[in-house]
Amino acid sequence: MSKHDVIIAGGGLGGLETALVLSKEGMNVCVLERCKQAGGLLQSFRRHNKIMDTSIHYVGSMDKGEALDRYFRYFGIADEIDTVRLDQNCYDNIILDDSRYSFPMGLENFEEYLKSRFPSERRVIPVYCKYIREAGMLSDLENLKNGLFNMDYMDYYTVSASDIIRDNIKDPALFDALWGTSLLYAGIEKITPFYIHAITLYSNLKGAYRFRGGTKSITDALIGKIEQNGGTVMRGTEVARIVVGDDRTKGVVTADGTYFESDSVISDIHPIETFRILDKSARLKPSFISRITSEDNTYGLFCLYLTMKPGSFRYINQNFFIRKGNKRVNYVLLSMQPPADGGEFAEVVTIVTPIPYSAIEMWSDTHIGDRGAEYIDYKERMSEEILDFVSDDFPDIKSAVDHKYTATPLTFRDYTKTPQGSAYGIQKNCNKPYSTFIAGRTKLPGLFLTGQNINVHGVLGVTITSLLTCADLLGSDYLINRIKEKA
Repeated sequence: MSKHDVIIAGGGLGGLETALVLSKEGMNVCVLERCKQAGGLLQSFRRHNKIMDTSIHYVGSMDKGEALDRYFRYFGIADEIDTVRLDQNCYDNIILDDSRYSFPMGLENFEEYLKSRFPSERRVIPVYCKYIREAGMLSDLENLKNGLFNMDYMDYYTVSASDIIRDNIKDPALFDALWGTSLLYAGIEKITPFYIHAITLYSNLKGAYRFRGGTKSITDALIGKIEQNGGTVMRGTEVARIVVGDDRTKGVVTADGTYFESDSVISDIHPIETFRILDKSARLKPSFISRITSEDNTYGLFCLYLTMKPGSFRYINQNFFIRKGNKRVNYVLLSMQPPADGGEFAEVVTIVTPIPYSAIEMWSDTHIGDRGAEYIDYKERMSEEILDFVSDDFPDIKSAVDHKYTATPLTFRDYTKTPQGSAYGIQKNCNKPYSTFIAGRTKLPGLFLTGQNINVHGVLGVTITSLLTCADLLGSDYLINRIKEKA
């Protein structure tokens, strides 16, 4: 039997960051990850000597002194990962049926660009950008003491992003442009709260970067620091039960029957799975558990990973959101990984598109590597449809492809145990903000939650959530001061 201060169930980004912070501050921490590779959605895989990132295409707030840069410097990993800043004058392209927009970095630049493209909206665009700044700054270090749920800005939680945009902006073309990147957060009109839209956009305007060498480099850096701090990360070790006794957590039992004793348990796995493996406790009302586990999850993504023939497809240091028509494939994000050699030609191109779970539900009882010929045929048809769709804007892409690999929501479900392979976990809903905005500290002493399901998804969002969870154990003033000292 092992005794730890904290056991963390799940070694995704949230679990690893939480472990790093707590071990850095002197706690005896152990991370238990069910997969052979930690990192969750940061996982990378290698094919034909090319590293491909499964999910994370770029991150924001990485300019010097911005939020994520400060957090990574506190973690001690900022200098251990190789980042590539996207183009200043255009980091995101939004390509619609009859128009194209190029978003520059910097909120002021962004505002001026919108005013130049939509002169009829010159008076209201600054109002929209003011809202983006106010809500986006909730992710800054100075605001973490109040948590992300700040009562001074309730409209940003209780009004949808689409409604706030439409209430201020009348030109439907401008709405379409601003909504063009909603794939980044699985935006749904009338449902997705404004703060989700704002934090995502604001962070990218504050420095959008890709990772050379794969997002696995973040995982490796985090694990290295955890172990350096005396913590432990055990892969291939699944938590099967969270043990409760005397009205508090006592530890966990893994799938092989090993008991790990701890003062606290932090779950980085989906709340549905967390409460399934948690011993019953009078401290957590059945109505609370039912509410959390019955919330909708975001849609999943079909991912097409392409390795390119050498010297055949020029690398572009920008992202492309393409939304056209009404066929099955009508909205994609096309992104390229920075060439490993720093050259001018792309080595890996990733294209993702939303798909409903109903499209793959017939294979829901199968597992990776054993889904049958019809599933393989479905993936091949989807791959061809995606390539046909982007060929209008990238006419040379088909001839440049060397190899194709795919993943569906079922792939992510099997690797991350996320219901239906949801891309971003629990769907945040402005119509019931208190239900979908989940606190890191539960009413069961010793049980804490972290990860993308809790507050905000994405690398920045999960990092903030991890810090808030750690603040519940360490104290917010203490942790904020420690980050300021190191960053």
